[in-house]
Amino acid sequence: MRLTAILILAGILSADDTGKFMRPSDGAALPSGVIDVVATAPAGKLELDGKPVKAEEPFPNVFHASLKADPGVHSLKLVWEGGRKEIRIFTGPNAPAEFQVFHQHPPVAGVVCTQCHEMSQRGHFRFKGGCFDCHQQDSFAKVHTHKPDVLSECGICHNAHGSTVKAHLIYPKETACKQCHN
Repeated sequence: MRLTAILILAGILSADDTGKFMRPSDGAALPSGVIDVVATAPAGKLELDGKPVKAEEPFPNVFHASLKADPGVHSLKLVWEGGRKEIRIFTGPNAPAEFQVFHQHPPVAGVVCTQCHEMSQRGHFRFKGGCFDCHQQDSFAKVHTHKPDVLSECGICHNAHGSTVKAHLIYPKETACKQCHN
């Protein structure tokens, strides 16, 4: 609850954060081939360029799909009763200037949702805090100025599913730091 309040105040989550794309992000430039999509919404449905997309549901209201799209600009929609989110992505070489390269995290094949997420006893999908299962916490002190208690809340600054910004930041560094610091 405390983290949610902090994220809302920081502008990372909105009070109405019902549906969202975790991967890819709006304005992402992706290589040709398979597009890995992760999204969440109550009873949501995915569409690529107006056509339904078959998605697996590894957790309630969490959708994962691997899509193939021809090179070019595409519309990816997440639709649920009472709402919708739409992002634009580009696949293929020579992306237009308004699209930035998307760096998927983790980039390792075979990593599954349950490595980082689990169901709570009440049946809620949650992050189980496994960043330091793969990353060495000691090395983070070299690039971060925060104490370990802040470092353990990686999602305040980083999108664990990937980003178009360096280091999987949610915002460019100048903007990200200003979310909490003057």
